[in-house]
Amino acid sequence: MKKIFCFGIIASFIFVSLSNAQSGKAGSPLKIAYVNSATIIRELPEAQQVQKDLEANVKVWQDELEKMSKELQDGLDDYQKKKDMMDPKAREDQEKNLQQLQTHAREYQYQKFDTREGEAVKMREQKFAPIQEKILKAIEQAAKEDGFTYVFDKMENATILLYADAKFDLTYKVIDRLKRGAASDKTK
Repeated sequence: MKKIFCFGIIASFIFVSLSNAQSGKAGSPLKIAYVNSATIIRELPEAQQVQKDLEANVKVWQDELEKMSKELQDGLDDYQKKKDMMDPKAREDQEKNLQQLQTHAREYQYQKFDTREGEAVKMREQKFAPIQEKILKAIEQAAKEDGFTYVFDKMENATILLYADAKFDLTYKVIDRLKRGAASDKTK
C-alpha cells in the first residue's frame, strides 16, 4: 500500500512538473534519467570487495548454524533410539538438553540472520553506507552536469527517486496547504 501511495505521489509530482514545463511556468524543460543501482554496485570494485567480505562472514555463521543443527539432529536421533530404555529422569534430562540446543540454535539464527536486527543486515548496512553515499554523490554530480531534473533507480519491483532538482520540491507548499485546510476546516 505504501509503495502504491509513494508511486502515486511521485507520478503526480512528475505530471505537475511536466505540465508546468510544457506551459512555460517552470522555465526549463524537464529532463528525467534513471540508473540501475544493482548494476552500479555489481561493477564497482569496492562494492565487490565489501560483498565478498560479507559473504565470508555469513559463510562462517551458516557453518556454525549447520553444526548446531547437526548436533541437534544427532541428539534427536540418539534420543529416539534410546528413549524407551531410559529411566524417566534420564529421559527428562535428555529432553531438556535437546530443547536447550534447539533454543540456542534459534537464538543464534535470529541474532545473525534476522531481517531487521540481525548482524548480517547491520553489517551490510554499515559497510555499504559509505559506498551508497559515494554513489549518490556521483549520481547528483552527473545529473547536474547533464541538466537532469530527476534521476530514478530502475529496480526490479520498485522505483526510487535518487535525485531531484530542489526547485521542484513541493513539500512545504503541500504542508502549508494542508495546514491552511485544517485551519479552514476548524472555522466551518
